[in-house]
Parts: sequence; structure tokens; C-alpha cells
Amino acid sequence: MSPILNALFGWAATPAGVMVALSVPNTESLRNAGIVVICMILAIGVHEFAHAYAAHKLGDPTPEGQGRLTLNPIAHMDPIGTLALPFVLGLSANGMLFGWGKPVQHQPRNFTRKVSLRAGTAIVAFAGPLSNLLQAGVALLIAFGMAKLGYLDLRTAGFDHPLLVYYYLNLILFAFNLVPIHPLDGGKVLAWLLGPKYSHIDLFLERYGGMILIVLIFAPLALGVPSVLGYLISPVIDLGRYALAAVA
Repeated sequence: MSPILNALFGWAATPAGVMVALSVPNTESLRNAGIVVICMILAIGVHEFAHAYAAHKLGDPTPEGQGRLTLNPIAHMDPIGTLALPFVLGLSANGMLFGWGKPVQHQPRNFTRKVSLRAGTAIVAFAGPLSNLLQAGVALLIAFGMAKLGYLDLRTAGFDHPLLVYYYLNLILFAFNLVPIHPLDGGKVLAWLLGPKYSHIDLFLERYGGMILIVLIFAPLALGVPSVLGYLISPVIDLGRYALAAVA
């Protein structure tokens, strides 16, 4: 298994970020880290824009007023989480790469009255992961086109190919962000699905979701226990592999 494939599946993530386990720094691992960072910047930029666009379409002017209604990834990069930290960790001996994007702020009270506050918040939340799924779909179409034109042999292409890194990274971000725990996007979608009747469950997850998420992320790394997140996300990755094999 290539170092970059290990990277993609040795991850942990924030609502719009990803941590990957890379090999000890050398020329090859730095190249792999660079590929992942660039792909992550692009994927996170579109993810955050999707949040902003959804809020804007629902009538909230906040994202546009803060300059977030743009596909320019610079507007969505966190100086520490998207640039400094991934760069420093990419050069470190432990080979860990971690990052996140700047969260998009929105005010549900500004949403159109055609949707409830809970539904509007869920729509804005779901827009981010949906954008990652769409990005993965675009990458798959490009891979299909390149394969048909003879520029890419998907049967022999390594997982360090930038297009494949971008494809799988977006699938991971899609699946991870829909895990129904706050502060992930899936937590807001779950709050809408539960409705007011089960708001106590949402309140519990809102209060303790961050701690639960930390345990789910780091317990497999620290204790060697099975990864619950891995079980939740692996079906999406498997479907992605089947789709890639189908267009090969």
C-alpha cells in the first residue's frame, strides 16, 4: 500500500478538515504531504463556499458580508489550521498532518420563513458534505475522461496520483462530516431529523459531542481499539472504489 494511501486512511478530521498519517519525512513523503495539503485546501474551500452559498440562498446576508461567498480558497483558509500547522507537521518526524478551514458564520434568524430555523440550519450544514460528494463525482468524471483518452490507466495508477488523492479525500470529508455528532455537519442534520420532540438528545450531543468525537478519533490511535469512525466511513470508501473500478 502506497504512503499516500496510508495517509488517506490513517486520518482524523474536524468539520472541514482532515488529519493524515504520513511516513517519516523524506522527499517522497514531503511530496505526498504537499499533494494532500493542496487537495485539502481545494476541497475545504469548496466545502465552506457551499455553506455560505446555502445560507445566502436562504436569505442570510452574513456570509456575503464577511466575504465568504466566493470560491477563492484563500477566503476559507485558516492561517493556522490550513497553512502553518499542516506545513510544520508535514515536516515533523511524526509525519502527522492536520488541518481545518475557517467556519462560515450564519444567522438562522435571517432565513426565509419558508423553512424552519432547524431545517434551514440543516440545509446549510448538509451543503458542505454534499459539495465534497459532488467534487468526488467531478474527479471521477475527469478520471474517466483521462482513461478513455489514454492519459491515465486507472488499473495501474498509484494512489499518490493527485486526482485520486482529491477523489478519496472528498469522499472521506463527505462521510466524516455527516457523522451525526456535534460539532460536525451531521449533528445539525440529526437535530432537524429528530425534531423538537427529541431535542434533549440534540442538547446532549451538543454538550458532549466534542468530547465524544475526540474519543472516537484518538482512542484507536492511543489504545489500538477498533475505529468506530472507520466502520462508519468505510462503506463510502468501498463504494468509491467500486465506482473507480467501473470506469477503469
